[in-house]
Amino acid sequence: MRSLNQLLWLQRLLVKLRWFYFVKFWGMDIHPSAVMSLSVRLDKTYPKGVHIGPDSYLAFDVAVLAHDMPRGLYCDTHIGARCFIGARCIILPGVRIGDGSIIGSGSVVTRDIPPASIAAGNPARVIRRNIETSRLGRLRSAGRDRGNEETVLPELELAAREAGGLP
Repeated sequence: MRSLNQLLWLQRLLVKLRWFYFVKFWGMDIHPSAVMSLSVRLDKTYPKGVHIGPDSYLAFDVAVLAHDMPRGLYCDTHIGARCFIGARCIILPGVRIGDGSIIGSGSVVTRDIPPASIAAGNPARVIRRNIETSRLGRLRSAGRDRGNEETVLPELELAAREAGGLP
């Protein structure tokens, strides 16, 4: 049995068909350049409340909610342009994720995330601000200066100090 990863053309076709299904049948606001894994779960109870911006990427098993049945809450959930939502994230109803933001894998986003920031955790907290992302939420600094100790080490030391690991 072949994996779906070996049949990349079929995977891309299924992703396009799924986008068509979400937008045309359910009426969701998903930009055509947004990319979603086949396992992404979007709220079909209040589909008009799901908004996904251009050049955003939703990874494996992400859940985007736009309603809360026990509270009778129906509200819009926005994911901005050039965002990356990591695997197994849960985006709760009414949350607005700003343009160019990155959400770490397994995060539960309960509050708004400002533009150009990285958030992670349960509940998700902003851990870095003023980042630059390109298409599909890729960090613009990723891959630059790779292996250059003069640029990488100071960043690692600063991150360790902020986390409380270095004096």
